[in-house]
Amino acid sequence: MKALSEADFERDYYDWLRRQAVSLRYHKPAFLDWANLAEELEAMARNEENALASFIERLLVHLLKWAYTPRKRSGSWEASIANSRDEIADRLNQSPALKHKLGELFERAYVRARRTAGAEMKLRKHEWEAKIPAACPWPLVRVLDPDFWPAEKSTGDNRH
Repeated sequence: MKALSEADFERDYYDWLRRQAVSLRYHKPAFLDWANLAEELEAMARNEENALASFIERLLVHLLKWAYTPRKRSGSWEASIANSRDEIADRLNQSPALKHKLGELFERAYVRARRTAGAEMKLRKHEWEAKIPAACPWPLVRVLDPDFWPAEKSTGDNRH
């Protein structure tokens, strides 16, 4: 295994964490508590994934509300959408290895975002399940596009 440098840390923090954990598990230096250090590094890498998922979720919540409650659109929603996109881009620039997790994190975040958006729109569970699609109505690439703003969705039943 190739030695990791400070440049690796600067280039891709997430990948650096994972590779450090693997290195500790492989080399098991006697002078270190390698097992616990490796676990801590893996936990830090999971925290990076969870932070990215949280930003995606926040972005999806506001995009759903933007699409399904257009009369309540606000500047704070616009700012949240733009800020979330910036945070996601920043995380991916800091840790490019997270890009391979985007699809999985996007799907997981949508499930939560759908539920949260429905609740924030003051809908009961059966109402938001009927109104908001079970799968994200937009592909990830559009969701992340700073020029994408969803059109108003029908406020009626989605069973057409």
